[in-house]
Amino acid sequence: MNAIDYLLSINTQIIKLGLERTIRLNHACGQPDKNLSIIQIAGTNGKGSVCAIISKILQNANYKVGLYTSPHLFKLNERIRINGKPISDEDIDIFVKLYKKNIESIQSSFFETMTILALWYFNKHDVDYAIMETGLGGRLDSVSICNPIVTGMTSISLDHTEILGNSLTTIALEKCGIMKNDTPCFSAKQKPTVVKILQSQAMHNKVPLRFIDSNKIEQININLNGKKQKENAALAISIVKYIISDIKDELIHNSLKSILWHGRNQIIKKNPLVLFDVAHNTDGFNSFLQYYQSLKLKRKSILVIAIYERKNISSIYKKLEKNFEHIICTSTNGKKPMHVKILKNNFSSSHSVEIIKNPCLAINNALNRLEKNDCLAILGTHCLGPAVSQIFNISFDNI
Repeated sequence: MNAIDYLLSINTQIIKLGLERTIRLNHACGQPDKNLSIIQIAGTNGKGSVCAIISKILQNANYKVGLYTSPHLFKLNERIRINGKPISDEDIDIFVKLYKKNIESIQSSFFETMTILALWYFNKHDVDYAIMETGLGGRLDSVSICNPIVTGMTSISLDHTEILGNSLTTIALEKCGIMKNDTPCFSAKQKPTVVKILQSQAMHNKVPLRFIDSNKIEQININLNGKKQKENAALAISIVKYIISDIKDELIHNSLKSILWHGRNQIIKKNPLVLFDVAHNTDGFNSFLQYYQSLKLKRKSILVIAIYERKNISSIYKKLEKNFEHIICTSTNGKKPMHVKILKNNFSSSHSVEIIKNPCLAINNALNRLEKNDCLAILGTHCLGPAVSQIFNISFDNI
């Protein structure tokens, strides 16, 4: 078994809350986080986009930048990058050979192991900044063993309720776990309930808390589609300007115009138009639909969708029916996908909906129905990445 297969064999079905195992593995690996200038990002949606935008700007400012995000679209290597380039198989192999015994004796989870691998790799290659996306929550997430120089909070909404809690208040409190004493935290625009919690926790932890200037969001031009990406860019810019106070606006502008982040309102093909978005919760689907409706498409529209069984998007199904004439329910090899029959039954019996379990066959079936000016949207999970990559012959390596 090679190193990547070994990492993927670690049980990803079980989420182990708590920092003890991550701390122990970090110590076994020489505490690589201690030598890093870390930027930690948490929130519900947009975390990966904010991390990628910060990385692009700092990279264009001639810094060596580590980027840790999750999940991956096609290859595990995508989760860990330096200056946009994924970690090599060789580096992963070295890490596993060095610390396999520790991983097994500590019984660290997949995500805990990946977090330490990222820190070890960034330390090994002496990056100037390490941008770390919080995986789930904040308080008990592996990334929170770090002592960042600055933190960022994207918009907070309901997601992972089976783990983080069923209320916005509970989830926001968990996200606030990334706040560290005297470490500035920048936040995107939040719901009033969340604002109060952030302010209360910031005061309690003596954290300088700053919200982005919503009035300047529309002025932002970015090579990522949708209004939400403008908000993500505004948060990223605020963080970068805190780190590098004299950074040039022209450099930021040029970075935003060249940023590439896959699976976010991504135009895969034109004529017919093919869109790929990893929306997987209510806010994510609403953000995609806001962008989709802004296109004012007049022709046939087809949706290929797969989601996880734990996702509660009950308010979204009717909206999808209003926007797509035909819907194809498919499945993936991801953890606990919603069964295609259950997914289909969430849509109205009167709407045009069918099941094609194989995602490649589902996408090809949709493409064969389209004419030049029609549209196909592929939505619901990162695990549709392999099918998208295979059919359209694209790589997610370069960003």
